[in-house]
Amino acid sequence: MSKSSSKEPHTFDTDRLMHDLGQFRSFHLMNYLLLAFTVFAAALYAINYVFLAADVPYRCVVPECEASNSTDYSPLWLEAELPAGGRERRCSRRSPLDPQESCDGATFSEELQECDQWLYASNDTIVTEFNLACQEWKRTLVGTIHNIGMLFSLPIFGYISDRWGRKRALILSCTLVGAIGSLKAFSISYEMYVIIEFLETLAGASAFPAAYILTIELLGQDKRVLTTAFLGILLVLGGLSFAMLAKTFSYWRTFILVVYPPSLLFISYIYLLPESIRWLLSKGYKEEAVQIIMRAAKMNKVTLSDETMKQLNEEKQKPVEQKKEESEEQGLWMQVLKSPIIMTRLAICSWWWITCTFVFYGLAINSVSLAGDKYTNYMLVVSVEVIAVVTNALVLDRIGRKRTLLVAYIVCGLSCVAITFVPKSLPWLVTTLYLLGKIAITQAFSGIYMYTSELFPTHARHSLLGFCSMVGRIGSIVAPQMPLLAIYVDWLPSVLFGGAALVAGGLMLTTPETLNTRLPDTIKEAEQIASRKITPAGVTEDIQMNNSRL
Repeated sequence: MSKSSSKEPHTFDTDRLMHDLGQFRSFHLMNYLLLAFTVFAAALYAINYVFLAADVPYRCVVPECEASNSTDYSPLWLEAELPAGGRERRCSRRSPLDPQESCDGATFSEELQECDQWLYASNDTIVTEFNLACQEWKRTLVGTIHNIGMLFSLPIFGYISDRWGRKRALILSCTLVGAIGSLKAFSISYEMYVIIEFLETLAGASAFPAAYILTIELLGQDKRVLTTAFLGILLVLGGLSFAMLAKTFSYWRTFILVVYPPSLLFISYIYLLPESIRWLLSKGYKEEAVQIIMRAAKMNKVTLSDETMKQLNEEKQKPVEQKKEESEEQGLWMQVLKSPIIMTRLAICSWWWITCTFVFYGLAINSVSLAGDKYTNYMLVVSVEVIAVVTNALVLDRIGRKRTLLVAYIVCGLSCVAITFVPKSLPWLVTTLYLLGKIAITQAFSGIYMYTSELFPTHARHSLLGFCSMVGRIGSIVAPQMPLLAIYVDWLPSVLFGGAALVAGGLMLTTPETLNTRLPDTIKEAEQIASRKITPAGVTEDIQMNNSRL
């Protein structure tokens, strides 16, 4: 072998190998089941603040009127004592003109004064526990702190995943969220709660990305859409279970102690879950990869092709020095910075992620403010995500990634903007447009995971996916503040949701289609996506396309 050829880092045909191993046999089904539990658990924690930090009805305490019965939430004199209106009614009060007179039928002063004590309708959330009445910013800040933790988590665990392995990143994230999240149940102050909320998210926010990367790297290119749909359904089931558990265990401390501790069992995945074969080969860990490949072939009862066996034997026989030479690469970010195509693609993907997190979480958070039971509303909004997941499974492999995501962004944008112009006398139409926007943004969010993964190379896939997702958390950081904004300008959140989605749809026109392409293993292969395709036999060939496209 010549010196130049010995430095080719990715000579192994991993797509052919995955095809030889089969797709839905014992080895794969076992791993799908193991990964399914991690995705289901991730959905339970994703936006727990929607219920744990939910608003509860409360009113001012009037000492002059409540000496005999301070637990009556709606006494007869209440309407005369409290002012009309939203926040003023909860945070201001009037005093009886004659303190000696019974408050029932008493005359109250017209002068308003700030409340200093409140009576809560329930103690289910931290609003009651930490006395957050009339401090709406503290309540919504919990969601923002949660998403700031995600912003820091994704690049950290993305680096761990690309440097030390997908398996390590997944197990670390899943077990830490169980340990740290359980501590929230023992919070003795609001400050302690938000600190643990940040640490919990810092540890656990990367569980789903790690599980997603592991899952798609188990497969050939023809099964990515089905895998994405599979994980999307699990997220829906997890979201529905979250709402049902929150309704069953409505007291926030009880909910935490029921939901979080089981995640400590994911430590057992050290022995149960194999590392990504594709990652091992891309990093030069040939012997460990061969061991997993042979075990998978045995479990699946398949015989590897002669060409694959020849490549495996050649990899095993390479001297250590040559393996090290092949695995030596420039720093990841130096490679990215030197590639204008990857840099531009990274910026565009980041806006897609900002839009998805902003609109997806914004609509989910606002769902509990719709008319009716908040748990039912949340389950309804989560349930319609199945429509998006099934739609993606049907169209992504037929009309392509770009067209599917373009339509999803445009439909979401138009639906959200249209809500602004619907009269309040037509609440059913508002709900319909709301659900249509939620379906569309879920379709975009589900598809963007796969599309982003297909645009970047194996050795940097999780890091770059993590970077896009990290930047995207700007959207989820802002989203919890939309209920606050709606207090002042009720139509503005919908317009912001719709505008962001329409811009994302426009940017979709600037990137290449990845339908029927193999996962790129190097920066060079990622740059050439627009000019290469995968044939049914699994062989990549050039096609006549404009190489200047991203």
